[in-house]
Parts: sequence; structure tokens; C-alpha cells
Amino acid sequence: MSERKRYYLSFDMDNPRHREAEALFARQASRQRTEYVVNSILTAHQSEILEQIVRQAIRDELRNAAPQLQLTLPGETDTDVQLSDLPGSLIHALEEL
Repeated sequence: MSERKRYYLSFDMDNPRHREAEALFARQASRQRTEYVVNSILTAHQSEILEQIVRQAIRDELRNAAPQLQLTLPGETDTDVQLSDLPGSLIHALEEL
């Protein structure tokens, strides 16, 4: 027989985020609520991991592109730097965000 763990879940109805979450939770059939919570937690975790990967990829691309770009000091304008000067992989990464 499989082991089960039980958790007590409560919502702060003064908090708009909690009210919205409770409304979504309440719409689920009582037998599907556990699966809904499991899916929500795993999806949130996957989103966090994906965001970390994207951020790291952008940092790496910027670090690799930095020697190729002419960086200007704040307040200076440099009209010589064009979008075409950026590496294609960086442009595509930014478009996908």
C-alpha cells in the first residue's frame, strides 16, 4: 500500500493572490485537487529553472559579445553601434523572451 502525506492548506483571503489561487483551487473537482496542486508546483519549478537557464544564456552571450562591442560610458551616445553589430544568437535569444 502506498504511503500518503497530508498537508493543511489555508488561504489568506485578505491577500488578492491568495483569493485568486483559492478560486482556481475551488473550481477543481474534489478528487482532482491534489493533482492540480502537484501540477502547479511542478510547473512553477520548471518555469524557475527555465528562467535561470535563459538568464545564464543571455549572460554568457553578453560576456562573449562584450569584446566585439564598443561600450560607451553612461551619458555618452554612440550612433556607430547598430543592431546589426550584435551577434545573431543574442538577437534571437532576446526575441524569444
